[in-house]
Amino acid sequence: MPHTSLHPSIPRPRSNKDKKAAFVLLSICLAALWELGEPADHILRWLVLHLASEQLGLLFKGLCSLAEEMCHVHSRYQGNYWRAVRACLGCPIRCGVLLLLSCYCYTFLPNTAGLPFAWMVALLGLSQALNILLDLQGLAPAVVSTVCEQGNFNVAHGLAWSYYIGYLRLILPGLQARIRTYNQHHNNTARGAGSHKLYILFPLDCGVPDDLSVADPNIRFLHKLPEQSADRAGIKGRVYTNSIYEILENGKPVGTCVLEYATPLQTLFAMSQDSRAGFSREERLEQAKLFCQTLADILADSPESQNCRLIVYLEAAEGCGFSLSQEILKHLKQEEKEEVTVGTMGPLGVPEPSTLDEEPQLLISDMDQPLPLRTDAF
Repeated sequence: MPHTSLHPSIPRPRSNKDKKAAFVLLSICLAALWELGEPADHILRWLVLHLASEQLGLLFKGLCSLAEEMCHVHSRYQGNYWRAVRACLGCPIRCGVLLLLSCYCYTFLPNTAGLPFAWMVALLGLSQALNILLDLQGLAPAVVSTVCEQGNFNVAHGLAWSYYIGYLRLILPGLQARIRTYNQHHNNTARGAGSHKLYILFPLDCGVPDDLSVADPNIRFLHKLPEQSADRAGIKGRVYTNSIYEILENGKPVGTCVLEYATPLQTLFAMSQDSRAGFSREERLEQAKLFCQTLADILADSPESQNCRLIVYLEAAEGCGFSLSQEILKHLKQEEKEEVTVGTMGPLGVPEPSTLDEEPQLLISDMDQPLPLRTDAF
């Protein structure tokens, strides 16, 4: 399911626009240097010297990080010192090559400032020490967010996979069979084309009441679906249950569906209320959006996705006239339009009586003699 179809506020994955902006900056700087009339070899010399200084400074920063990681070699790296070195300094071959190039640049390139090599190295070490002590090179929030999204380190990523593997993947395959069983005992109450799916409510503000009628009095609990049980993580016969709700409009029932909130949203809300989690309201909203996006991506590649539908909304953005029951009805009607009805039997209804259920009738011919099976007799 495309992210834009879930809700307009769901963010798209970050692309490579930062590299495009860097290319534009590169072009502008080259044009500026060309206008200044500086010789190309002079520009290249200073550029190589500056890059060498940056790489040497990063090497100093990695050595400072290594001093901390050496205290956690056994707990974080299973006693492997080589892994700790690689975690702080990266590939050793790369570090060695960069160190040799830096020394070459400082030794053999013309030193216009007239400063000795040892003095310049000491100055680089001093600047990196101040950067670490004063946190002058802290990562911007956008950079941290990008790293977490690309590495799947977000709280939302873990919640989405836990919700899918620990719940949706277990109940969705048998959902339609349970709805058929329910219909057989309740006069085809959930026989509509839009009633054969699990509708999952996604309030992005994470406001998840335990009673749906509190969110909207036009949503009325009807019945429970037949329970599903499974042995799970040492729990014998763990029970999974779902609820069927009736949607009212002008006091009259106009739709029926299996409905529930996405329960991990309660976790996000509780984390934002607990100071130990260090989770602000803004971070909660961001993680709720990423949770919805990640779950939609997971379901898009899963065969169980045809048995559920996400209803994403943000009441603050929808305005004061927002009605949850009307939002659900809109999805029900859209689902009915997308369904293709085959024959006279509803998607999950009990089959209608047909002529196959009637007593067979004998057809007796009025001819005196039976006809031969050969066609050449005529």
